[in-house]
Amino acid sequence: MVVGAEDSSAPTSGESASKPAAGHGRHRGLARALTKRVGQIIFVLVGVVVVTFSMLRLIPGDPARLILGKFATPDSVAELRHEMGLDKPILTQFTDMVVGLFQGKLGVSLVSRTQTVNELIGPAFLNTMGVVAVSLAISLVIGISVGIIGGIRRNDAFDRWLQGLMVVLLSTPPFMFGMLLLLLALRTKIAPVGGWNHTPFDSVKYIWLPALALSIALAPVIARSLRQSIRETFAQDFVEAAIARGLPRRQVVLRHVLPNSLLPIVGLIGYSLGGLIGGAVVVEVVFNIPGIGARMMAAVGARDFPVVQGIALVSAVTVIFFNALADAAYWLIDPRTRTAGS
Repeated sequence: MVVGAEDSSAPTSGESASKPAAGHGRHRGLARALTKRVGQIIFVLVGVVVVTFSMLRLIPGDPARLILGKFATPDSVAELRHEMGLDKPILTQFTDMVVGLFQGKLGVSLVSRTQTVNELIGPAFLNTMGVVAVSLAISLVIGISVGIIGGIRRNDAFDRWLQGLMVVLLSTPPFMFGMLLLLLALRTKIAPVGGWNHTPFDSVKYIWLPALALSIALAPVIARSLRQSIRETFAQDFVEAAIARGLPRRQVVLRHVLPNSLLPIVGLIGYSLGGLIGGAVVVEVVFNIPGIGARMMAAVGARDFPVVQGIALVSAVTVIFFNALADAAYWLIDPRTRTAGS
């Protein structure tokens, strides 16, 4: 036995010191990323509140005059403006709105004066999100299917035809595609051409056609992104090693290619949700859906400032929430993002 011999399995002082340092570095990187994300969220929310408040005040027209009609006397208009708080200084109106937002209150409609903004836009927003959810499901089914076919078939005639179709769909506005589907429904009776029940769950037969029209905004993007990701994954060393070991092609695709190729889709979905919500506003008008699109148009026409501000703010918060959710999912799925900030 040699005296003073060190156990080779024991960590050296340098190794033991480097592990906590690496752990602290990862925690610092995560803290920096979270701080940056929260700062971005606050900046966007403040921007939405300031921009909507300012733009609505610049639109010509007096809400009190619109409510009372053109034959109203100046005294009655002035009295209504006082009741609605429109005669207060702009800074005071903005401060009152911000205080209400911190209390979870979006204000009271200037038109109805008996309903809060929460009560007005709540059901409408639920209807819109129902259309968006079904559209997202359709986009995933179509986009993933076409992307897998395009990534595996490698520029054959069928792949080229599919990619040409995706380009055509990507260049077609959802509202135009919706009108084409509307004409098809009128001729074939495959779905109601308009209408709505009380909730999205009661309106399944009305929801799938506008959702299909909206899906052309996202399905081609998913298909092209997945197609490119699959081809890049096929060129990786671990896939070539799996093929060299004699694994069947189906097994290589399902176990090695697809799990790694689907990763970019997670972030793509979160970042595309804002576009889906914006497209849903237009598609709702085509199919006569009582969502936030119809509510927004009515509120803008009536100069109902609190309702417009409430819709803009709720939409922004929804998009921010799903973007953050996509970032969190990406961080959990891909280990490389956890060490990027260390």
